[in-house]
Amino acid sequence: MRVLWRFLPIVMLLAACVQIKAENAPVPESVPASVRGTPRRSYRFRVDISSQIVGFTLMVNGVEILVGDGGTNFTSQVNINDWMVSGNNDITITISWPDGVSFTPGASSASFKLFSNNTLLREFNWPAAGIQDTRSSYPYTFDETFRAGGFPRVMLERAERVISSTGVLPRDDQAKIAAIAEQLRRAFAEKNTESIDNLLRAKYADLAAARFTTFAVIKAEADAMYRELMEKEGYTVFFSGRNSFFSAADDRAVLLGQGRIGFPEPALIITWRDGRRTNRWTMDLYFARIDGNWVIIR
Repeated sequence: MRVLWRFLPIVMLLAACVQIKAENAPVPESVPASVRGTPRRSYRFRVDISSQIVGFTLMVNGVEILVGDGGTNFTSQVNINDWMVSGNNDITITISWPDGVSFTPGASSASFKLFSNNTLLREFNWPAAGIQDTRSSYPYTFDETFRAGGFPRVMLERAERVISSTGVLPRDDQAKIAAIAEQLRRAFAEKNTESIDNLLRAKYADLAAARFTTFAVIKAEADAMYRELMEKEGYTVFFSGRNSFFSAADDRAVLLGQGRIGFPEPALIITWRDGRRTNRWTMDLYFARIDGNWVIIR
């Protein structure tokens, strides 16, 4: 079982890295009450999964959340708040027969239950109604829209549309995004948690809204994790501006990645040693332009 982000077609290669003053980029105004510290009712959206034999892909609003390769007696529970928006949301589940497994009619089954707290909103079962469990039934896709009552308005909904009709992000915007990413890489390399927090302030606010908690809670959790990473033996930060690229995650959001075309990697990669073993932690960087400023969002 693996968790993946979906990398959409590459928009433009990163051409240059310039410095701009991003350390003090503001948290956009009109953040939800929960971010300002005022308690509000919490909504936990999750998908409970159980499957036999079949593989599956779970997507929320066009982002791959979980990919199952197939197996027996698989169960999982996935929180999806981080990928949701207020109002209508799309959930897509694609069922597939796993590679390398001989097809056996009637051997597969799967259940996907979408909850808001303990209220069941949708249920998807495989085999679907009216479907004969034959080899030709695969792949099969469930695709529905559900309304997230009580969910706050998140930053992506207020972001400017920055991707042109030809799928191109202007070079000036590329350079500004690259500069922010380089500042974040340098902050991690220098173990400067204050600079990291400043650069990720908008993301913390967005996560706080989506998780119905406070900015302070998100910041404290992030700081604790970063400090733990920075104390690891062989702590190393990888980000190469010359091998970076932009993907259109939305016409209002840009995903920055690194690596060769066709072999994408997250924008920020941290490695450390555990004896002879090398471990790694990654961070995907999504950018949006809000109130005229480029910021990192969830």
